[in-house]
Amino acid sequence: MTKKVVPISVVMATYNGAKFLEEQIESILAQSITPAEFIVCDDHSTDGSKEILQKFAQKGCLQYFINSERLGLVGNFKKAVSYAANDHYIALADQDDIWLPDKLENSVALLEKIQKTGKPSMVYTDLMLVDENNSLLNPSFLNVLGSHKYQHCLETLLFGNFVLGCTILMNSTMRRFFADIPESKYYNHDAWITMIGFSFGQISCIDSPTVRYRKHQQNVTISTIKKTNLLIRLINHAKNLLIENDFLEEQFELVSDFLKSYQKQLSADDQDLMNQFLSLKNVSYFKKKLAFEKHFKQHWIKRFEI
Repeated sequence: MTKKVVPISVVMATYNGAKFLEEQIESILAQSITPAEFIVCDDHSTDGSKEILQKFAQKGCLQYFINSERLGLVGNFKKAVSYAANDHYIALADQDDIWLPDKLENSVALLEKIQKTGKPSMVYTDLMLVDENNSLLNPSFLNVLGSHKYQHCLETLLFGNFVLGCTILMNSTMRRFFADIPESKYYNHDAWITMIGFSFGQISCIDSPTVRYRKHQQNVTISTIKKTNLLIRLINHAKNLLIENDFLEEQFELVSDFLKSYQKQLSADDQDLMNQFLSLKNVSYFKKKLAFEKHFKQHWIKRFEI
């Protein structure tokens, strides 16, 4: 039976990901619907990734481009997205995950429901956390992050991004905003376009997983997440009360840059909300934590330990 071809461009950024790349490509090719195009932009890999891409390209499964010099994660994704057809939906793909077969089908069904003409729109989803051997570690990555315990909205987003780029499907209007993402050491593309979605765009979440998200040593997001017991968390809080801290530093940079870029497109209420958040930049850790509690007060779904 021939699968339905949908105007979606799957866009993947690769860099030295040969170990898991072939399995990820196969999972994309096995989707219940067929994306109209599959584009890969390789950031000058040296590990055999190019040979894997060439093999699939020769079969007509994808088209790939090799950067002459390294662009970094955001630059590589921006370049890859620029190759996609102008009127397509865009699905972002990492090099080391495994997509569940109905990822694209479920995401495009929801995106078509929520998008409005001329508005940047996107859908994101939960993920499963797996190890290098694809063994399940946690059925919900939002659970690992703790972001299943509060409502997803602009007010909670200011204090930390809860959307992973590899789950995102965006419309062609959002794609134009994607091209304007700044190069920053503090945040990535997913945090930026999620801000767009929750401020002046349309955004919705599928709360079931569509990706098996792989935990391994080279995974930057995973390596920064560590589970600690209550005693250690209390000790860390005490330390931060006594010394200068960088709590929310990345978020201050993100929100500041975002406000400068889109101030004219933001509502007065959203501008006020962002300015209130930025006013916390130079206050103590204790005051930041109090503000965190105040802003989340109306958004908790399930109360959890600080």
